[in-house]
Amino acid sequence: TRNNTDAFTAQRVLTMKRGSDGGLFVPYRIPRFSEREILSLAERSFNTNLADLLNLLFGSRLTGYDIDFTMGRYSVRLQQLGQKLIMGECWHNTDWHFSRMVRDLSALVLSSEGEQPELKGWAEIGVRIAVLFGMFGELIRTGFAGIEKTVDIAMVSGDFSAPMAAWYARAMGLPIGNIVCCCNENGSLWDFICHGQLRTDGVARETVVPEGDVAVPEGLERLIGVYGGPAEVEHYVETVRKGCTYYADDAFLQRLRQGIYVTVSSEPRILNTIPNAYSTHGYLLALSSALAYAGLQDYRARTGGMRTALVLSQNSPSCSREIIASALGISRDSLKDYIK
Repeated sequence: TRNNTDAFTAQRVLTMKRGSDGGLFVPYRIPRFSEREILSLAERSFNTNLADLLNLLFGSRLTGYDIDFTMGRYSVRLQQLGQKLIMGECWHNTDWHFSRMVRDLSALVLSSEGEQPELKGWAEIGVRIAVLFGMFGELIRTGFAGIEKTVDIAMVSGDFSAPMAAWYARAMGLPIGNIVCCCNENGSLWDFICHGQLRTDGVARETVVPEGDVAVPEGLERLIGVYGGPAEVEHYVETVRKGCTYYADDAFLQRLRQGIYVTVSSEPRILNTIPNAYSTHGYLLALSSALAYAGLQDYRARTGGMRTALVLSQNSPSCSREIIASALGISRDSLKDYIK
């Protein structure tokens, strides 16, 4: 992000979070899939699509069977809630969390003894892109998505890795509509996208959704780099170093906003969403999923958008039993009857 001369192999950046100048890794070029190639995703299994995208991004030689052996056949599952809402569960593993998938798949791609993947660098974004291609293969196969049938996507904004992965996947040809970035009370991204100013001296407030407890989204530097290049990134980085407020002019801000919508949900709203969603759909949301679900509802209420939407769920409700049980008004022991 901070210069356009240094180049690294795709395998090398699996073990590095940043370049020598502190910049974040971005692809040398963004591959673009044809309409025929996008539609053909429906002809292959989720794990085969996952392997194909990892091979494209990292130069590996994986097959769907490799993913089956490492992650199982159903490590990611789509749950339909109503006619136009789908939960994308990315946590069906031994840790009940998406980070385990990133770790296992990064290690599989790296396939080099003694090297440990850098989970919060380009590895995470690459895995997220591959997972989205696998999900959209299923959505196209079942008729929820198509070339002329875009799907909105909502996720916890956090460090901006998830929204940036969705941005890349859309640029590669997936029929993704608006990317809904869902923030908790740490809503600096909302201030930036809506008002063009980002305070860089803030301190993250601790909430029930730690994935969203980010004062300055680290991955936002990638989006700024996409539209502003190294010069604008240098200005942004210098502002962050000084702890000042970063401002974007109107023309630049309009480019940043393309297909991106930001919502903010309070902690009480997140907690209330859990029993409401269970009452409506019989589906138990994890805390981070509740934040993304609430953000999607706000987006729909404010814009009138009613396209089919995919909500990314990155951990199981079992990861926060005490808080979720309290939100439902039941005992912790009774929660096991709610978790499927």
